[in-house]
Amino acid sequence: MVGAMREAWDQDGFVVLAGVVDGDAIAAYDRELQEVRDRLLVRAPGAGHPSLATRTDAPDAGPVDPYALSAAARAVLVPDRVVLALAELLGAAPLLVDAVGSEAGAPDPGPYRDPTYVSVSEPEALAGLVVALGPASVICHAGSHRLPAERFSGRYRHHNAERDGPQALADHRAGLAAALQEAGDAVQRRTVALEPGDVLLWRADLAHEAVEGRALVAHAIPEHAEPGWFAYRPQRAGRVAYGEAWLASQHYDLADAVEPVGPGPDTGAVEAAFAQHEEGRSGSAAARRRGGLVDSVRGLMGRRGR
Repeated sequence: MVGAMREAWDQDGFVVLAGVVDGDAIAAYDRELQEVRDRLLVRAPGAGHPSLATRTDAPDAGPVDPYALSAAARAVLVPDRVVLALAELLGAAPLLVDAVGSEAGAPDPGPYRDPTYVSVSEPEALAGLVVALGPASVICHAGSHRLPAERFSGRYRHHNAERDGPQALADHRAGLAAALQEAGDAVQRRTVALEPGDVLLWRADLAHEAVEGRALVAHAIPEHAEPGWFAYRPQRAGRVAYGEAWLASQHYDLADAVEPVGPGPDTGAVEAAFAQHEEGRSGSAAARRRGGLVDSVRGLMGRRGR
């Protein structure tokens, strides 16, 4: 399992985890979203900033960082299998930094790379997540993560309108479109179809297009990295443990909102979740633990693929 996932990650730039979230979890998410609506932020297509769900005129606006208010949203976005995969692919416990409903629309009308619009301290380590809440699809340009990445103002991966100006973004879009065209067979435009409960993970530099259908679109980074807002929103420059993952949000105070699940990262909670699967094969979970999240992930996923 690890080998196939890593091969797809390296070769295509994305991987699909099928059937990660069951229908009951999605139904619970839908119910809880209505229960927290008076505190929920949403973003309408084309809107630059989120607004309270109860004060928006857009009925189809996408929820913003719902994991800050809903335990069901956290269960949908960072279930064990997703954390397990991200830990292997990122080489560290994942830090979820944002999530928004696909109803909010994409930041770009054409192919784009996430670091252009998501500012983090290690842009090459950024991972995108799409959790399908219904039938959904995404156009991914397989292999495009190997194409050179242009920088704004000769230095930055993230576009800043005040620093770089609107023309820089227009030039960047045109440059990426031209690079995809010139790549020929080295890049393949694929429509990735997702069933409800499937999760799509992609690399930072994979060029992709807007998500079609109902889904949550999120981003994660290795635990040692930081989202850009940590530098200018000190009141939100913190993270909370959630099982073997971390959560952060620039829109909500998570300290009192998120109930801890498990003892926190690097303690073997993910391994324990799969202990029942391993019983009778190679001894107890304690005997298998080699110390550290990534070692546990590699051992577990390797055995599950046998």
